[in-house]
Amino acid sequence: MRKNWTIFYMSFLSLLLLLFLIGCSEKSGGKGASADVKSADALALTYIQASVEFDDDLFKTILFSDQPRYANLKAGKHSNPGNFEKLGEKYSIYRYSEEPNEQGQIFYKVSYFMDNHQKYFSDLLKMSKEDGQWKIREIDEEEMSRNANPHEVITVHKSDGEG
Repeated sequence: MRKNWTIFYMSFLSLLLLLFLIGCSEKSGGKGASADVKSADALALTYIQASVEFDDDLFKTILFSDQPRYANLKAGKHSNPGNFEKLGEKYSIYRYSEEPNEQGQIFYKVSYFMDNHQKYFSDLLKMSKEDGQWKIREIDEEEMSRNANPHEVITVHKSDGEG
């Protein structure tokens, strides 16, 4: 009887450990994102590229046209071509949900190293679709805190050098 009880107890503990490990891997992004969300993740990386290269034409393709920055973009302005390649792995992308919310929005925090300043910069982004394509709105901390749950953060990419 004692042997059966021990086997049951060990099996139960093994099951609990397995469920715990599955839960942890899903929270850290182990669960695969949908193709739609992966395209939003890729757009976050494109935003970083436009930022480090000061590429106004690229910004025009990814930002909503009613953004304050959009009005100041100049056709053909591309101040630092090649900076994205130099950036290497010095960027981070954090997504604040597994899938878009009820309004079809996904929130991100991106940070990236600016070589000319020798420090990291961060931006907060809200993505939603326009004509079936993800577009970006740059948002402030207040809007981010109202809409994004910090307990649901998913690391899409972590910088190899951010402190």
